[in-house]
Amino acid sequence: MDVERTIEFMLKNQARSDARFNAKFDRADERFRKAEARLDRLERVVRLNNRVVSRLVRYGVSLRSDIRRLTKAQAETDRILKTFLRSTTHGNGRH
Repeated sequence: MDVERTIEFMLKNQARSDARFNAKFDRADERFRKAEARLDRLERVVRLNNRVVSRLVRYGVSLRSDIRRLTKAQAETDRILKTFLRSTTHGNGRH
């Protein structure tokens, strides 16, 4: 009789242990699925970010070169204007 109760106790105990294990495993599996979904979203954001950065770099380089050309042109215009102003005030016909 004690042997039967001991076996019954052990079986119930094992069943409870299995149920706890399965519940924990199910929760872990759900957390893993959610983590994968978050990772997928992050990877998508990184891809989009890389595209934006690539476009900015492409346009940024173009804009920087345009600004450099404008800066050089402005410097040349300033030089010509100064030369012109000097020639009109310090030339043969002083004003």
